[in-house]
Amino acid sequence: MNAKQRVPPQAKIALVAIGILFAAALGWFALVHPKNSSAGKLSKEIVDSQTRLTQLQAAAAAAKHDKPVRVANLFRLVKAMPDSQDMSGILLELNQVAKDSGITFESIKPSTMVPLGAYQAVPITLAFTGNFYDLSDFLLRLRTLVSVRHGALDATGRLFAVDTLTFGPATGGFPIISASLTVDAFIYGAGAAASTPAATPAPATTDTTATDAGAASDASAGAAP
Repeated sequence: MNAKQRVPPQAKIALVAIGILFAAALGWFALVHPKNSSAGKLSKEIVDSQTRLTQLQAAAAAAKHDKPVRVANLFRLVKAMPDSQDMSGILLELNQVAKDSGITFESIKPSTMVPLGAYQAVPITLAFTGNFYDLSDFLLRLRTLVSVRHGALDATGRLFAVDTLTFGPATGGFPIISASLTVDAFIYGAGAAASTPAATPAPATTDTTATDAGAASDASAGAAP
């Protein structure tokens, strides 16, 4: 028997396998694991950046589409109910609608503005003699100057409302009629408050009792001897 004991082949193979596993583990902890951590952190940053980019793109798209709609709605609202009376514009628009309907008014009489909270109404009395169907066409055109379609405001002119309407047969008989109607044009805003009239000073008064008593005393003194 030799002094040095021989190592069995199986033990050698086991030692070599253990060494390989140790080297692999050492390499994984030294090289692969840090890279995986960096890759995971980088992936999270990429996801966060993509989420932020998506949010910014959505906000930009919403602003791009919303801005023209808001401006258009504001323009239509101002057209339907401006913040000034512009009586000449009101009369021109009424005459244009009448012309498109084939009628002519005998008289147009605006009245004083009537405050109605946050807005005002201007009553306008119209006198008309002519065809009944032309008057019906005028009222229809006047009503459709401002309308709401699919939840959106549509205004091609000023907002008018028919307040009163009376008519009867004219000299020529139906469908020729004589009609009188009052339409209201609207103005946005309450307008200036009515000024309070200045107080009128009361007239000065004279104490006639004291004056008469003094005169009587002087007369008595002059009459005494």
